[in-house]
Amino acid sequence: MVISNSLTSGSARLAADLIAKGLLDEIHLFVNPVAIGAGLPVFPALDAHQQLRLVSSKTFECGITALHLEPKNS
Repeated sequence: MVISNSLTSGSARLAADLIAKGLLDEIHLFVNPVAIGAGLPVFPALDAHQQLRLVSSKTFECGITALHLEPKNS
């Protein structure tokens, strides 16, 4: 089964599973610069380090930075 042009939003567990299986070819991550002291990891279920390549980034006036990442193996 091949899924193309799919968007996954809001599920770190699903995203981690797809990354671990090599099923994602790009990741768009929005970073909000707020120190909260605790929280959930972005990708909690990864058993191994995943090498990512920064394709592009954009910082908005509000301080949020949008990162476009790709796995290094793609």
